[in-house]
Amino acid sequence: MTAWFATLFTSGWISVFAISILWTITVMAAARTPAPAATLRALLPNAVSGTALLAAFGVAMRQGPIVLLAGLLGVSLIAFLLDLRARISAQASGLRRRTE
Repeated sequence: MTAWFATLFTSGWISVFAISILWTITVMAAARTPAPAATLRALLPNAVSGTALLAAFGVAMRQGPIVLLAGLLGVSLIAFLLDLRARISAQASGLRRRTE
């Protein structure tokens, strides 16, 4: 029973399944809000970061080219930083020091 599970991982197909689940949940979560387009736009950097990490995992499991792996990890890092910047700027007023 575990042979097919091990094959799923070593072939890299687990990444394809995980990426499809990630995007399905992202789109479904955005669709359930009052402003789906704005919510999807807000969730996009996080979803792209996750997609790049999962794709990098798939490439690593197949022992793919190191340049592709590094590129995917770089894309993930950039998307993460964009997401972090958006989250921090959305909370900027709460982060200001009050010296009253």
